[in-house]
Parts: sequence; structure tokens; C-alpha cells
Amino acid sequence: MKDGMDLNDIFKRIRQGRVTIYRSLGVAFVMALLIVLLTPKKYTTKVMLLSETSTKNGASGLLGQLGSLSGMNLDNLVGLNLNSSGSADVLLPEVYPDVVSSTPFLLDVMHQTITDSKGSKPMTVSDYLKKHSKPSIIGRIVRIFKSSDKKNNPLPLFKNGSNAVLHLSKEQSDRLKALRDMIQINVRKPDNKLMSGDSKILSVEVEAHDPLVSALLADSVVSCLKRYVINYNTHKAKKDYEFVSGQFKKSRENYYAAQQKLGNFMDSHANVILATVGIERERLQKENNLYAGVYTTLAQMKEKAKIQVQDHTPVFTIIEPAKVPIRKSAPKTTLIVLGFLLVGGFVGVTIELIKLMLNPEGDQ
Repeated sequence: MKDGMDLNDIFKRIRQGRVTIYRSLGVAFVMALLIVLLTPKKYTTKVMLLSETSTKNGASGLLGQLGSLSGMNLDNLVGLNLNSSGSADVLLPEVYPDVVSSTPFLLDVMHQTITDSKGSKPMTVSDYLKKHSKPSIIGRIVRIFKSSDKKNNPLPLFKNGSNAVLHLSKEQSDRLKALRDMIQINVRKPDNKLMSGDSKILSVEVEAHDPLVSALLADSVVSCLKRYVINYNTHKAKKDYEFVSGQFKKSRENYYAAQQKLGNFMDSHANVILATVGIERERLQKENNLYAGVYTTLAQMKEKAKIQVQDHTPVFTIIEPAKVPIRKSAPKTTLIVLGFLLVGGFVGVTIELIKLMLNPEGDQ
């Protein structure tokens, strides 16, 4: 090969070695089919919803609008500003992916009930992952040599705000990781420039081996996320409402008692003209007016706190609901076959080129 390699010789050798190339293509095709057949099928369900986070305060919120209509300043009743739990305590959509991947949220999803397309009995997501998930080829081989754990350790139910320490077994941690890998959430701004505010479009995708499980699990994830966000955003407002409601109940009892005391005193001293009676009557009247003012103020604050809960409740609008997928999302049969055929053809051509380089004068 002192004078180099002629392209005509290369193409001629490739044509002569087409049998080798065909064999390489055949082997690659068989390997592609084996991978497609041995790889568990996966189905993906995509849910899209519009999240409108309420971060309004004062006159921009529902509370301010009602106050302006009634001519009252509901923002500063007796110096108590219930709007302090405004945007600072609102869970923004950008944090939703972190929430979905958190252990407490996944534990909540694990306890949701689903069923598969085979008509099996309803089961929790945890039981489905334990009994019906299809492991990979390596996982199946490991499962053969691994002793099965006959103990059924149910997953704990973690309550938001709890300070309890979670103790999860290796199997439970693996199930949580498997569920975390099945869920994907993306947050983006709406393409419509006419839509103002803090609205964001959430895209929740769930991939499972069963199409019905994929759809039901996606719907469960969305429901758990909506409940989590609503509870978080309205937690402070609900606490304020509970506190004001308790104070209102006490003030009402005190007001009614003061009214009854004043009425009894007036009835028993109707025709008595004494200075001491007048002083006592004036004292009881002032006490009654004081309780009446507190009762009226707390009644207004109670209504304000009730509206505050609604003002802090985010709105979720379903754009694309969960649908049972018809076609599988993985494995990609066409891409796998084409990829292996390209590799097989390349290997066959490379073999013939190596033969030509080693024996340029030889025949096929």
C-alpha cells in the first residue's frame, strides 16, 4: 500500500464483502428486537393546568374590594393587620418541582388508591410499586438470588408540620425513589402575552408500565399537589380565622351577659332615685357599651378573616386532563432498530476495510 488506497478498490471490496455486512446487519437487527422485547413497555400521561397564585394585598384583593364597597377600612381594625400573611407566605409555582420530589409529598401519593388495566382490585400506589412494577433485566437477575422479604412494612403517613423523624427501610426508600423517577413536573409562563399576573402553566408527566395506572397516578399527583399548595397558602389565614372566631365567641358571651346584667339592674331600680343607683347604672351602661364595641369589632374581623382564607386560596384550572395513553412511550422501537442497523452496517464496513488494509492484494 505504498501508493495509498484507491477509492475504487475500497468500494469494490465493500461490494465483495456485502455478505459480511448483511450478517452484521442481521445480528444488529436481532439484538434490537431482543432489546425491544425484553424492555418493559412504558406509558406516559401528561396533565397541564394553569396555576393562578393569589399574592394580592389590600385594595387589590377581595377583602379590599368589599371594604371599598361598604365604605369601611377593613385593613386596620383595632390595629390588627390580617394581611400580614400575604405574598410572603405564598408557595410560588417555581417551588412545585421541589415539593413533588420531597419525601412527605411522595408518601402522600403512595397512599392514594389506583387500579390497573387488567381489572385488578384497587390498591395503593405503594402496593402497586411493590407487586406490579416490572424491574429491568439486571433487576430480575438480582431478584432471583436475593431472598424475598416476607415482612410487609407499610409506609408511614407524614403529616405536614410534623417534627417526627422518618424511619424508612431500604425497600421503602427504593419505592420512593421509583415513584420519584416516574414523576416529572415543569413550570413555564403562558405564551399568551395578554395573560397578566403570576399565572404559570404546570406540566405534570407520569410514566408507568400500565396505561391506566399512568393516568390515575397523574391525576393523583395533581390532586395531592393542589391540596398541598392550598393548605400551605391558607394555613396562616385559617389560623387567624380560628383565633378570631374563638375571641368572637367569648366577646359575644360577655356582651350578652353585660346586657342581661344591665337589664336586670334597670328593672329592679326603675323607680329609685339615688346617686348610688345612677352611678351604678352609668357604670353598667359603659361596661355594656365596651362589650358591644368589642363584639362588633370582632364580628367584622371574623368576616374579614373568612374572606382572607378565600383571598389566599390559589386557583388551578385544568387545561389538559389526565387521559389513558393508547401508545407506549418507551421503548422507542423504530429508533432502537434504526440505531442498531446503523451500528451493524458500520461494523460490517469496518471489518471489510480492515481486511483490505491487512491484505490489499487478496480476494474476498
